[in-house]
Amino acid sequence: MRDDFSQSVRRSLAHRVGLLCSNPDCRAHTTGPQSDPSKVIDVGVAAHITAASPGGPRFDLNLSDKERASAKNGIWLCQNCAKLIDSDVAQFSALVLRGWKLGAEWDAKQRIGKTNSTQRRTHGRIEAELKRDHRVRDALQKAMLKSSVERMKKPPGQSRPRKFAEGEFVVHRLGESSYPSIEEGSGISDWFKLESFDFYHNGIEGILGIEYALVSDDTRQWASLDYAQSQQTFPDKFHISKVFETGKIPWRNIRHYDLGGDEYYRCPHLYCLYANDGMPYEGFGYYVINEPDSYEFELPIQHRIDLTSLLGKESGWPAT
Repeated sequence: MRDDFSQSVRRSLAHRVGLLCSNPDCRAHTTGPQSDPSKVIDVGVAAHITAASPGGPRFDLNLSDKERASAKNGIWLCQNCAKLIDSDVAQFSALVLRGWKLGAEWDAKQRIGKTNSTQRRTHGRIEAELKRDHRVRDALQKAMLKSSVERMKKPPGQSRPRKFAEGEFVVHRLGESSYPSIEEGSGISDWFKLESFDFYHNGIEGILGIEYALVSDDTRQWASLDYAQSQQTFPDKFHISKVFETGKIPWRNIRHYDLGGDEYYRCPHLYCLYANDGMPYEGFGYYVINEPDSYEFELPIQHRIDLTSLLGKESGWPAT
């Protein structure tokens, strides 16, 4: 049974992005007048970020039926882009689609009540922000990576962090004043140190910790394991891997940086907006740790499911 969107949810998704496609490379208008003066042409689609039924693109077993059919799980697209995202789920993950949605809603909010000339000024601000992001990228990569000559000497397949001259960096919440004191309490700290893992297309990744994952040799789907579960025996078609969990900090959240550090930590300090659910991250990564100093391959987040679903009811696990 499919958890389809109601008409009210569909209408909300469409109007929250101004009836434009949410794909930032498209932004096609999805409605317009028909030859009949009482009717309209509608080529918009209220697409599911995670599928409406099992077996569909990016299906998330952890969602309830109500959550699956809610506006939070929807994105407004033109018909072409709706077909596109379901044709290549590896490229168009749930994380990517949520980023599209946030960007489209932000753009629509900036357009409210503004004339075309105002929009041109808005585009100028967007261009300035893009140039700022690229300056941050270039400065951090120059300061934190080994020289190009040193990197050329790196054997193919070597561990990602080996490319870094600066093996760690400090993250600060923009405007915090507790540093260098250690705060007690729940939630993410106002400042903390991360090991450098890699740069990605939209920012920098730091290592949050080491976890365990059970990976299917047949489907390449995977599930997280706690330490006790990692000591269990599983059917032959599964294998246990140690993985790095990383936090992905986008350039847009890095508002200032101090590359030289200070008397406490002589490594780059990044001053960040905690703009995503109270965190500086826009997402997380999971990378298989192979033999020492080997390249870490990413476990696609869209292939992550819960352990029971991965094993299946007929697996006989746990053994009794």
